Amino acid sequence: METGQRKFGKTLLPTKNYMQVALIEIMLIFSVLVMGDIAAALGSSSTGSAVSMALLIPEAVYVYILFRLTTLLTDNRVMQRIVAVLLVAAAILSVVGLLPLMSGDESKSQVLIAVHLILCFIECYLIALGLQDIYIDKLTLRERLWGSVAMYLLIAIGWASFYEIFLLTDHTLFGVELIPGYQTYSEALYYSLCSLSGTGSIYSNPNHLIRNLSLIESVWGVLFLVMLIGRVFTVSDKEE
Repeated sequence: METGQRKFGKTLLPTKNYMQVALIEIMLIFSVLVMGDIAAALGSSSTGSAVSMALLIPEAVYVYILFRLTTLLTDNRVMQRIVAVLLVAAAILSVVGLLPLMSGDESKSQVLIAVHLILCFIECYLIALGLQDIYIDKLTLRERLWGSVAMYLLIAIGWASFYEIFLLTDHTLFGVELIPGYQTYSEALYYSLCSLSGTGSIYSNPNHLIRNLSLIESVWGVLFLVMLIGRVFTVSDKEE
């Protein structure tokens, strides 16, 4: 086997920089939340269109991250091609849904629902591969910790896509009226991060379904940290 590569079942694990992935995810989350706040504060339709177009920039970066993670976490060429095709489709649909190319919020919402359904599938697939990766024995402690950060943030982003699907069908599920597109996604991302970290959000009266989903996400966030701590101590014991 070539230096710098690890085999684990059917997964090819090249030496990878999880720290870089995690930092890009942090910048992506920050940019989405900040642009959502700016658009909400200015609150004009022209501003909404401008912010929607600006959101295509971090989304393009995110699409690249997802494809890069796919090529790093699996050597299955078929799955790599499938993910690539799905990401291209999601990018095209995002342009159609976010730019003023279609009339009517309902049509745009349907297009954006398709985008987030695609992203949810890819995110779940990569989370499964990533968790398998960071829990194997051959990773260093540094790789494991940064991999955990990257997967933790990917889980938050994945849940945001999941919430966004519901918000696009009903813009009032958080208990307030949200504008479909840039605002619903930025708020979905905010709500997901609050739920996963257990910090609580400003939304005190979300829909019953959203409340139950956020509870599941909160429990998963706690379990993730417990499993990670247990795994780190296991590795430390083996190294002694």
